[in-house]
Amino acid sequence: MKIVKGNLIDLAEQGDFDIIVQGCNCHCTMGSGIAREIRERYPQAYSADLATEQGDYNKLGNYTMAPSSFNSGESKFVIVNAYTQYNFNKNWETRDVFEYDSFKLILQKLAYLYPTARFGFPMIGMGLAGGNKTRIMGMLAEFSLTISESGGSFTLVEFV
Repeated sequence: MKIVKGNLIDLAEQGDFDIIVQGCNCHCTMGSGIAREIRERYPQAYSADLATEQGDYNKLGNYTMAPSSFNSGESKFVIVNAYTQYNFNKNWETRDVFEYDSFKLILQKLAYLYPTARFGFPMIGMGLAGGNKTRIMGMLAEFSLTISESGGSFTLVEFV
């Protein structure tokens, strides 16, 4: 598993990734962390989120997708809004709201549908969602191995 320091979105804009994946809650907020930056820089990703039902528990384990650019007609990469948590941590609580089974299902779907893609992930679930870093890193390592065996690649980007 490749781990780099930087800004996931900047690296995607430079052509490093075909698909970037961010974790979202099921309430269509995208109001903090990398989600807010994606919402501001790529409003089409937020529009894809808003096209789903706010607060729908059934979004867990699923995702929406949006191309990185609508105006130019050319998309450099695709943004995946992965529904990895039902709620968000209110007032920056330190409880774990990350849905591990949902995340595993999303990773399986992405590996099956896009086996040769170049994936970029932030430190998904390990920040605002309060997820267990060891457990999530294990899931990402397994995804990385699966993708590399089929010709794809995986990079975890630690924000600096």
